[in-house]
Amino acid sequence: MGSSTGSMFYAFGAFLILYLVGASIYQIFLWIRKWREKKENDIEEK
Repeated sequence: MGSSTGSMFYAFGAFLILYLVGASIYQIFLWIRKWREKKENDIEEK
């Protein structure tokens, strides 16, 4: 009983870490894309 709940906990922990890492990378990607578009727009205005 103890080993099965332990492995389940590790599986959940690994899933949570992967989810957080993936979400962070996605947010950084969106932020960089938005920042680059803003930079290009600033150059066009000048």
